[in-house]
Amino acid sequence: MICLVLLLAWPAAAQERFRLSGHVTDASTGEALAGAAVGLKELPGTGAVTDVSGNYTFVAPAGSYTLTANYIGYAPWQQLLQLQNDQQRNIRLSATTYGVQEVEVTATRQPPLTQTAAMGQLELPLETLKTLPVLFGEQDILKTVQLLPGVKAGGEGSTGFYVRGGGADQNLVLLDGATVYNPGHLLNFFSVFNADALESTTLIKGSMPAKYGGRLSSVLDIGMKSGDLSKYKAEGGIGLISSRLILQGPIVKEKAAFLLSGRRTYMDVLFNPFLKNTEQGGVPFYFYDLNGKLSYTLSPKDRLFLSGYYGRDAGSLKLSDGRFSSDFFWGNGTATARWNHLFSDKLFLNLSAVLSKYDFQFGWDYGGFNTKVQTGVRDQSLHLDLNYTPNVRHHLQYGLQYTYHRLQPRTGEAQNEQGQNFATDRLVAKYGHEAAVYLSDEWHVTDKVLLSLGLRNSYFRQAGPFTLYRFNAEQLVTDSTSYGRGEKVKQYQALEPRIAFKYELSKQASLKAGFTQSAQYVHLVSNAYTTLPLDVWVPSSALVAPQRATQYALGYFRSMKENRYEGSVEVYYKTMKSQLEYREGFVPGPSNRDLEYEFVTGRGRSYGVELFVRKNLGDLQGWLGYTLSRTTRTFPALNAGNTFPARFDRRHDLSLVASYKYNAHWTFGGTFVYGTGQATTLPSRRYLIEGNVVYQYGERNSFRMQPFHRLDLAATLAGKDHKYFKSSWTFSIYNVYGRQNPFLYYIDSEGEPYSGSIKLQAKKVSIIPFPLPSVTWNFNWL
Repeated sequence: MICLVLLLAWPAAAQERFRLSGHVTDASTGEALAGAAVGLKELPGTGAVTDVSGNYTFVAPAGSYTLTANYIGYAPWQQLLQLQNDQQRNIRLSATTYGVQEVEVTATRQPPLTQTAAMGQLELPLETLKTLPVLFGEQDILKTVQLLPGVKAGGEGSTGFYVRGGGADQNLVLLDGATVYNPGHLLNFFSVFNADALESTTLIKGSMPAKYGGRLSSVLDIGMKSGDLSKYKAEGGIGLISSRLILQGPIVKEKAAFLLSGRRTYMDVLFNPFLKNTEQGGVPFYFYDLNGKLSYTLSPKDRLFLSGYYGRDAGSLKLSDGRFSSDFFWGNGTATARWNHLFSDKLFLNLSAVLSKYDFQFGWDYGGFNTKVQTGVRDQSLHLDLNYTPNVRHHLQYGLQYTYHRLQPRTGEAQNEQGQNFATDRLVAKYGHEAAVYLSDEWHVTDKVLLSLGLRNSYFRQAGPFTLYRFNAEQLVTDSTSYGRGEKVKQYQALEPRIAFKYELSKQASLKAGFTQSAQYVHLVSNAYTTLPLDVWVPSSALVAPQRATQYALGYFRSMKENRYEGSVEVYYKTMKSQLEYREGFVPGPSNRDLEYEFVTGRGRSYGVELFVRKNLGDLQGWLGYTLSRTTRTFPALNAGNTFPARFDRRHDLSLVASYKYNAHWTFGGTFVYGTGQATTLPSRRYLIEGNVVYQYGERNSFRMQPFHRLDLAATLAGKDHKYFKSSWTFSIYNVYGRQNPFLYYIDSEGEPYSGSIKLQAKKVSIIPFPLPSVTWNFNWL
């Protein structure tokens, strides 16, 4: 605290500086624009990016300037400015209308990478997303995230992603401030995020600000649109496997607005005619999701937002002979109520109440047994966040956060034909209280030095009911301790410092460094290469310690030709403690034993170099990302205690993304990806015991799959614009040259074991080994 007081008392530089603040909105709809770049034309390294509410603030020396604002899809804005005192300037941007003569988009959504102290933080342009090739014609923000350096895909077609050596559960995925625990549909082939309903998307994989916590690797912060304040609109699309529709408009003109969006697949309708005579009788599987948001301007200083999401995967499977039938569903639900209040041009309040839910249920009837298993998470959260600018050299963020967790790791019950019940009655829900207080200060030490200091103090308490069992060598219960409802079982606390430093080498180049420590109190443990609905979340407890990570990063950032081009080189080193894996020999199945007893703990390490080059402006836009990295795990109880590669360790990872506006009607897009083969474990020896082949497995993850590479192409044809209606067609080809990328390997045997002619061979399974075309019709009623 003494250090913070000294920081605030630091004298201003000889040249007097003043603060500029305000908010940026759409000129026609009044909707706040998050991620708009505001700056001074004469000082390229000075400016700010608007937050989720469209607010910006920054400081600059006294003088005469041109204030500029840029946002992709909007006409550039500028205004002359005499900066002689603190000022508030609200900005209204007009959407760009593409005419026949217009061939260049000159607005950019991203601020220069050299401008802030943040490392590994990227704003994703949603307009660019709409021009890229996609699987089955479905625009997918998570698959775009996988194209960034330092981010690795979970597998062919999967939305799962891993950041700088961390697991899938170590990514904090937020939708309007609510945690999304499973962001995938259809076994993670599609994300739960309908791109039409999104306003902003920011990925943070480096120096995580102190306001974010509870995860070790990254933050994916996604904001929904708030709705049009001036007129009613409808837009959507019809694709090969799904359709979507979004409606928005004013409730009270220029004061209150609504947004509703929905999406549903019709694979069950399309495929059933072809499969109804097969053994399984069809594929009655589908998913849907709904988004809604209300915004209300209470006063010039007060705004209220209510937003929600609900999505489900559902289906059933029945064999034609009646021997087996099943029903299953899983999905997420979120709700956020947020109040924004502007006390003054120095102090801004954001108060949020958040609900988040994820659940999975699977039931089946086979051999006279009716069985049901389920798992899930429910969170109730309250966040109080404040932004305060006491003087021109300091920008403070501080607040309180609290979450009440209820986790159902795994329960099951079964009933036989005689009506006897079998249940995992000893497994009950897990409860936990997670809280944090944080403070960060962005301090302009000099005109060239920017220092971001943050400290987060987090706390977790496991609460009853809970029974702690003790087992003997035969895994029989020898003793137990019971805790009542709400009683403290175990508590943890962690100080999480965050430091980021920027030194401006020139107006176009800067050097940055970062240090981050973080703790995670809820965990996902998986046997698979990517997250699946059956994977379960467990809290920290008397049996499971929190995961912890420390990361160091250093980077060089440069922008060129007025931010037309920009690039960066970052190196990082990351260590992780209390990492979780299943014990050797664990087989998922019914059990009356807490899952935490099946875990073993170890440590992890990851380090690498990331290269990123992006072209922001002009007809041709896109980026090149490359990562050279290594990720390992060391568990005393696994692999004889020897260090082994993590499942998602890939030495080389390359992505090339391009979008080209050929004319007013045609836009072309393409992506190419390459990655070192994924690590897996295969048998190294075989034995014949009583006529059965028994495999002996080699060292953990010692086998490498074939390298992964794929080319995708897309073309968008914009139709003729009418006064109240416009449309476009998007054509894409996934896996253009039909690369048979490995999804998994299995061991196949040929011959007779008794004659000694048996031959074993590892065979590859590919999910999409052929070019897959798709077409989508998009429309917009204005």
